[in-house]
Amino acid sequence: MKTTIEMPDDLFRRAKAVAALQGLSMKDWLTNLLRREVGAGTTVPPSDQVREQEADAFIQELNRLASDISAHWQGPQDAVAAIREQRRDLGA
Repeated sequence: MKTTIEMPDDLFRRAKAVAALQGLSMKDWLTNLLRREVGAGTTVPPSDQVREQEADAFIQELNRLASDISAHWQGPQDAVAAIREQRRDLGA
C-alpha cells in the first residue's frame, strides 16, 4: 500500500539520515518503526545483509569523524588547547 506523509523538512532530513546510517531505505526504516510502535508482532529481524550495511554505515561515519578530528587536531597540544578553549567558553 502506498501513502503520503507530511512532516517538517528538518524532521524528514534527520529521519532520512538515521535511515541511511542504518543502511535502510526510508520506506524500510519507517516500516520497521511502525511495526515496533504498533506492536504488529511480525517484526522482521534484520538480515545479515542489513546488519552488514548497518556496520558499513557505522564504519563510514567513524572514518568521517576521525578525518574531521585529524584535520583540526594535529597533535596532543592542539587537543589540550581545544579543551582549554572550550572551558573558557563555558566559563569554567
